[in-house]
Amino acid sequence: MSELFEILFKYYPEFALQDLTEKKIFEKLFGSEEFQYFKIKNLISDMFGLGKEFLAFNVYRKDNRIKEKYLLAELRTRDLDTAFKQTYKYAENTLEKIKVKDENYYLHKMDLRTELMSYYVPKKPNVNFHFFQERLDLFVNYSVIILLKIYNIILHENNQNNYNFNMNMFDNVMEYLEKNKVSANPTLEVYYHILLLEKTKEEKYFHALLDLKNKYREELNVVDNYMLYLHLDGFCAVAYNDFDRTDLLDVQFILAKEHPVSDMTEHGKILYPDFLNQVKKAVRVHEFEWADKFIEKYKNKLTDEVQNTLNFCYGYIAYGKGDPDKAIDYFSKANFSSLIIKIQVKIILLQLNFEKGNYDQALLMIDAFKHYLSREKSLLEVIKISVSEFLKIIGDLLKLKTEISSKDKNYKIEKIKHDIDNMSSNRFGIKLWLLDQFRKVSI
Repeated sequence: MSELFEILFKYYPEFALQDLTEKKIFEKLFGSEEFQYFKIKNLISDMFGLGKEFLAFNVYRKDNRIKEKYLLAELRTRDLDTAFKQTYKYAENTLEKIKVKDENYYLHKMDLRTELMSYYVPKKPNVNFHFFQERLDLFVNYSVIILLKIYNIILHENNQNNYNFNMNMFDNVMEYLEKNKVSANPTLEVYYHILLLEKTKEEKYFHALLDLKNKYREELNVVDNYMLYLHLDGFCAVAYNDFDRTDLLDVQFILAKEHPVSDMTEHGKILYPDFLNQVKKAVRVHEFEWADKFIEKYKNKLTDEVQNTLNFCYGYIAYGKGDPDKAIDYFSKANFSSLIIKIQVKIILLQLNFEKGNYDQALLMIDAFKHYLSREKSLLEVIKISVSEFLKIIGDLLKLKTEISSKDKNYKIEKIKHDIDNMSSNRFGIKLWLLDQFRKVSI
């Protein structure tokens, strides 16, 4: 088996198939012996089994919870009392030093309590009832955290994809948490408030979560800190996109600074939509220096669409700084495969040409954009409606700007203002941009 491993290891990691046929491996192992298909197949199969055992053992070796659980069980069944007590005490002291009291903490503590109860009950029956209560309390806390995290994902998917989940026990769990002290555990308290925010959309829960973020930063694991950030950021995004609010843009940027998104993807890579969204958040509050530094620091971690993403980001910064020519140059070279980002690029190029006074070009772009929207069947209807509203209103603004005189100009101005006020959303900032342009036209 070891000889087979040595042969295969030489070809790691590519494993060129032309050099690794069964016959060639057989020759390396057995020389001139007549080739036996099942003999080499059985060897390879045995090695594959050993490989799977190694992977499982590797996980076990790194998991203190599992190691301590099974070690205590073995010491207990062998009546090694002194070793059991020493091992238990060390495991419990080590566990309590951990700041993060999440579901893994409760599961580990529950395992330890189970072993302790199994040790003492046979020795002193009918006097250790408190162990049952402790195990129940630990199990409830563990279960509730797991349930809250599952509810959190389900609510998110329901909002994003309109999938009708069965929220089993949700009301019961929320009622239980309302009547009991969730503040006794940071993870419970944070996810409880996340669910309250997602269910009610009330701003008081957003501000409560902001306070919890600052209070419990060191007492949440990496994933839970990031989930907290995502929900806070999501609330800010909805405030901007759906309610035209700009009062949370500074808060959203501060959140972006604290969570640069790079650490939450495999191997520290960054998905390009996340990357350019971070830059957009900075530019909206004129934090151009931070945006430049972010790009330089993390651009090598982009997974794909690298040049398109950089063109978008540099173009967005140039636009924010008031350099439309440079912005048009960059955005003209941003050709994404993503439909939603293509839409954003088209909107920004249209806005730039409008602001530069390239009215003939802008009219052509509006017409082409309308045809593009009609062809794209996969585009979400809410986005299609919002962009169609934008195209109609910017077309009306163009007519107003290019007309020499008009008897019903005041009526047209009022109609445009009415249409802007009644837009379905401010997605991509289009409503606020139209309001800004309207003020300039109507003066």
